[in-house]
Amino acid sequence: MNKKKLLILFNPSSGKSTIRQELWQVVDIFVKGGYDVTVYPTQKRYDAHDVVSERSKEFDVIVICGGDGTLSEAIQGLVTLPSGERVTLGYIPCGSTNDFGASLEIPFEIPTAAQHIVDGKPISCDCGRFNGTPYLYISAFGMFTDVSYETPQKIKNHIGHAAYILEGIKRLKNYSYYHIKVESEEITLEDDFILGFVSNTTSIGGMKNRFEYEPLLNDGLLECVLIKNPTSPSDYQSILSAIMTQDLECRNIVKFTTKDVTFTSTEEIKWTTDGEDGGSHKKTHIEVIPDAYKIIVK
Repeated sequence: MNKKKLLILFNPSSGKSTIRQELWQVVDIFVKGGYDVTVYPTQKRYDAHDVVSERSKEFDVIVICGGDGTLSEAIQGLVTLPSGERVTLGYIPCGSTNDFGASLEIPFEIPTAAQHIVDGKPISCDCGRFNGTPYLYISAFGMFTDVSYETPQKIKNHIGHAAYILEGIKRLKNYSYYHIKVESEEITLEDDFILGFVSNTTSIGGMKNRFEYEPLLNDGLLECVLIKNPTSPSDYQSILSAIMTQDLECRNIVKFTTKDVTFTSTEEIKWTTDGEDGGSHKKTHIEVIPDAYKIIVK
């Protein structure tokens, strides 16, 4: 009997490193589920990208154990391959915030997430492309967006999602705004913005990404949210209230869905993609890659 081959690709530094304590149980679950299991701990940054792009043909399923950043690297490696050569993925969220795991409704209990992979079925998901480079679930600029990669890993591991909130609070009194022209099929506008993101997720920074409808991960669309520069205390209060209540109905917040959007500014703007440094750009083009990969969900 030929068993299906499964690779567990885990990041030993993600989150509180709990995967190292429970790895034996995860392996046992997959073996009992009928898989021939190989285990590989990532050795350096972008290792997940390289392993997925170079070794996909060897496996029927590659399970990513780590945070959203590790999964993002794997997706970037996967979409470099022709669509017919892209292996099916599983995801066991082990990071500090796990936004994408929440979007897929994957349990954060590691053994339970592993069992869901054994029992589940693959679905197709979209991803984004930022100035030609694929990303998993969010590209962003402005206030708070560099919190993820500028917060020390030891702090994130120790107190988890609260680390992002604490780091973000320190920046409330010192934010910048950017004058940007935004162009898409759906909207064209020019204004001053303190924050913007283009995402394919239902959770951002541990909070729900709320639109008039429930964002889908495979609808061929990206969700865009832009927050205008507050010019009065009431503007500032309405923005703060909108963020705290997760109700984005606010005169200072612009929302729309799109397949393709371009941001143009006179100064270079610092971006992040999936919580990592995306570089500084005067012109940024973001588009959806529909049905970019398959991932197993319950």
